[in-house]
Amino acid sequence: MSNRGRGGSHEGILEPLEGGDGLVRTSDRRPPFLVPRRDLHGAIAGDLVRVEARSRRPSAPGALPRAAVVAVLERRHDTLVGSVERDDEGRWWLLPFASKVPLTVELTAGVEGTGHGEFVVARLDRRGRDAGVATGRVVERLGPVERPGVDVLVVLRHFGIPEEWPQRVLLEAAALPADPAAADIAEREDLRQQVTVTIDGASARDFDDAISVERVSSRLFRVGVHIADVSHYVPPGGGLDGEAYRRGTSVYYPERAIPMLPERLSTELCSLRPGVPRLAVSVFLDVDRQGRVQARRFATTVIRSHRRLTYDEVRRVLEEPRAGDEREYGPVLAMLRQAREVMQALHLRRTERGSLDFDLPEGDVELDTDGYVVGIRPGQRHVAHRLIEELMIAANEAVAEELLERQQPALFRVHHPPDPERVDELRTLLRPFGIDLPESSEPPEPGALQDVLRRVEGRPEEPFVAAVVLRSQQRAIYHPDSAGHYALASEHYLHFTSPIRRYPDLVAHRQLKALLAEGQAAKGVGGRGRRRDLGPLDPAPPLAQRLPEMAEHTSATERRAEQSERELLQWKKVRFLADRVGDRFAGRITGVQPFGLFVQLTELFVDGLVPVATLGDDYFVHDPAGHRLVGSRSGRSFRLAQEVEVELVGVSTRHRSLDLQVVATERDGTRESGREQRRAEAGPKKGRRRPAGRGRRRR
Repeated sequence: MSNRGRGGSHEGILEPLEGGDGLVRTSDRRPPFLVPRRDLHGAIAGDLVRVEARSRRPSAPGALPRAAVVAVLERRHDTLVGSVERDDEGRWWLLPFASKVPLTVELTAGVEGTGHGEFVVARLDRRGRDAGVATGRVVERLGPVERPGVDVLVVLRHFGIPEEWPQRVLLEAAALPADPAAADIAEREDLRQQVTVTIDGASARDFDDAISVERVSSRLFRVGVHIADVSHYVPPGGGLDGEAYRRGTSVYYPERAIPMLPERLSTELCSLRPGVPRLAVSVFLDVDRQGRVQARRFATTVIRSHRRLTYDEVRRVLEEPRAGDEREYGPVLAMLRQAREVMQALHLRRTERGSLDFDLPEGDVELDTDGYVVGIRPGQRHVAHRLIEELMIAANEAVAEELLERQQPALFRVHHPPDPERVDELRTLLRPFGIDLPESSEPPEPGALQDVLRRVEGRPEEPFVAAVVLRSQQRAIYHPDSAGHYALASEHYLHFTSPIRRYPDLVAHRQLKALLAEGQAAKGVGGRGRRRDLGPLDPAPPLAQRLPEMAEHTSATERRAEQSERELLQWKKVRFLADRVGDRFAGRITGVQPFGLFVQLTELFVDGLVPVATLGDDYFVHDPAGHRLVGSRSGRSFRLAQEVEVELVGVSTRHRSLDLQVVATERDGTRESGREQRRAEAGPKKGRRRPAGRGRRRR
């Protein structure tokens, strides 16, 4: 990316913003340009554009300088995904799935046999790339959204996530053995008699981590975290490695997963299934009752999982024991109880150093056998999730420290402190709840935010406060240098425990195994017996040189996966609610803007908009400092985090949005909307659609 800077002309990549405007960042350190939607002139997300500044200085303090696109220099995407419609003149048009794309596309070829509303992939005619209108041709028909699986295909194509496997990769995977070879097992530490288990979700198919815990003294536990040795079968430079790097991560949707590695590896050879030998890289941690790691050791191993457990099963066994559990689970039960003790000690230790825990509920969709949404329920996080989380964090920290001390290049997981602007905004948001975040020129310590979360624990506003604290955080990224993990309060951190589904973990495995090959990765931590002066291995220049590019790529593929998962989930929720227009829901105001209120439905975890025009017969003034709308005549106000009752008055499946109307507030429980009052006085409206019952299936 370059920056010409002559005559107010600059080059940069276009990023979309809420509302349809765009942001263009240039290669210098100047503030990015804000490009209003009307000045995008056909440019879409990811395009390399030339913009011309419209003003030398921002119009207000803190505002961004404005610019207009004068040329699209390079298209990031030459295809668009969307639904088709035919106008009265017989012409076919593409309605982009990305509703903010300021581009009108006429389809001139490939539309034969396409049905109205069907989703397609269209290749754009580059002759129209610098205008708001383009022509294109259909190159792939995805089908109507009512057909099971079509929504997944739409999201995959929209985000450019690879689905099909190259033939070379499939041949390489097919050549692998069904089970580990005897020669491979002979070279490893044999843990097949060690009681180990996997703990995952009920629908999981790839099991890349197993645990074991044993008491070695009255004050010490030995924790084993055993991770599938994917690197044994996926060497650098091969077809499998190249495709895994291209994908960067697995992607998980409600009805299917798009794995980083072919199923031959992800669900078979590298999956730690019960009762079969599997190759692993193991981290052994000696943890005392205060949660301190007294020693660490690493080894290549062979394990045999004793049992495949689910999160809910572990929670039941630990919190609701039954008379037959001892007979049913045998030594696994004792191991789980010891694992819980270790989890509690590690969690306490992590809490004491200021680590943040965001226990935010999310809405999980329930699907029937045809893939239709039949309900939305809150996701659960309980003792079993925390048990695995604590052991995995401890293992990731141990590997990060080992590689760093041995000066081995790796992709570290870095989470920087929040920006000052976000801290100031958070401080303002917390004041209405009686929470004062101390003023400081430095970012708050994680412990200060931990105290905020502790103060609202159990209160009705807890989910909202936790959400705004989370929004104040920067994104965690992959980086060649270890700069710490702010939210975890970890000095050094990386990802090691999921090499089946994350490429950075695979890199960490290779580096750790390089140390193991030299016999250097076993030592005490602190106190007596600490081994010193082992000296680093020779760094691997090719990897070290590639790390910046790898960090940027894997961070980008992670963002892409998260965005696609979030987009599909929102789309499914909105389509499910299309049959519930007229229903009323409890909600909480999560955003206040001059044009209206954003409200999250409490039980369904989906947001909608209450337009300001529907708030009643009053003129509402936006108070940005107080995060509220105030009626100029009535004095009625709607503030951030306020509980409200809303009615679903409309659904836009194209924009994946809900239109809501406030019918009552927490202040006095009375009907607040002038429209609602008029409707009550007029009586029932003839022909008004009756809301469907919960769980009704849309076709």
